[in-house]
Amino acid sequence: MFTTLNIQPTHEGRILKPFQLIKPVAVSILLFATMAVQAETKIGYLNAAALLQNSPQARSVQERLRKNFEPRSKELTAQAEKLKEAGEEFQKNALLLSEDQRKKKERDLLSQQRGFKNAKEEFEEDFKIRQNEELGSLREKLMEAVDKFGKSNNYDLIVTDGVVFASTGVDVTEKVLEVLKTLK
Repeated sequence: MFTTLNIQPTHEGRILKPFQLIKPVAVSILLFATMAVQAETKIGYLNAAALLQNSPQARSVQERLRKNFEPRSKELTAQAEKLKEAGEEFQKNALLLSEDQRKKKERDLLSQQRGFKNAKEEFEEDFKIRQNEELGSLREKLMEAVDKFGKSNNYDLIVTDGVVFASTGVDVTEKVLEVLKTLK
């Protein structure tokens, strides 16, 4: 008993055996399955810079930093102005002073300039440390809001930085901002 194989010609005129058709069919099935999964994937884009700039928590951080560091900043500004005036006065009166008086004034000015420079560097360092602490806390709040939003709205993926293009349809920044406003 002979059984006949169902031999089918291709568009190139070659004859394919049934087992040779399995690979293209499998690839087609996988392709359609992948497309179906992708169609069900919910993706959102988050503009983190805009979110940080517009969140109430960011404004609160800016206000705390301003309140904490404004007095020292004003003090440094006043100190710089006094130092500038002292330097101008020294330049104007240097020729009227004796050699010893001029050297003493120069040393005093240099000492004041070093003290100012050190105070300014200390201020900047303190500010950067505090700013980084505050921004770390703010990032945690941001991540909490994104996580809460993503889970409650069934998102599979929310992306940020490094995105070349995102349509307004997938931009979830304003929606996450609303969630962030509810967090304290």
